[in-house]
Amino acid sequence: MTSLDPNKSLSPLPPLKSFSLTHILYDPSHPLSIPLTLLSLSPIFLFVSYFTLLIFNRSLSILFLGLGSIGNEILSWTLKRLLKGDRPYKGFGEIGNGYGNPSSHSQAAGFLVSWGIGYFLTISFRSNSTAVESKFKIIRKVRNGIYVFGLIIWSIGVSYSRWHLHYHTPIQILAGYSIGLLAGSIYFYITEYIPLQYPSSILGRLRTSVQNIWEGLGGVGGFDLGDAKGGWGEGWIFDKSVKSKAYQKKKKI
Repeated sequence: MTSLDPNKSLSPLPPLKSFSLTHILYDPSHPLSIPLTLLSLSPIFLFVSYFTLLIFNRSLSILFLGLGSIGNEILSWTLKRLLKGDRPYKGFGEIGNGYGNPSSHSQAAGFLVSWGIGYFLTISFRSNSTAVESKFKIIRKVRNGIYVFGLIIWSIGVSYSRWHLHYHTPIQILAGYSIGLLAGSIYFYITEYIPLQYPSSILGRLRTSVQNIWEGLGGVGGFDLGDAKGGWGEGWIFDKSVKSKAYQKKKKI
């Protein structure tokens, strides 16, 4: 008698609960339901992208973006419990019993849009201020324009999916998107624009200090991976010779 024997009585399962972070219901008869469901899940996938980018290039901007996105989720969680807005189909536990205002997915999309637009505008400004051939400036502007346009379309799709899938009302979606835009703009201005445009400011010096520590920790793994040299623990914090070499290199420049 094995545990797969249908005649053998099985022990009853304990009360189970759905992991709501990735639990989404959709209408299988609608042709857009699957794409919109995947779009609705995409803000969660972004954290995997942040982690991957950190592994390959250890960009401090990506680190701040990931931390800001986490902070934005905490803000959404707090606002939901302050506003206590009901979901459009109250009482349908399958859709969700939690609060629905503001829409956290729309807020995440708005946060990334405002941060992304600020980032690409800053890059474009820097490119124009350096001695770069005009044809490359045009290529960069077109490329950045495509990125920004795609980012906006993606964010609209994520927000719309929350209404299509019956998880939020239009007001809740607009509220979340607007809060995300505002939060992302303020966060980018504080962590990216002021420190990089005004490096002698308090925020600029603070970012420089964080950058030094970030570089001092070293790369990821025990080998060269992307732009990350060496592994964690191979930066100047743990290896003084690395710091000395870096100092001599800056001195020559």
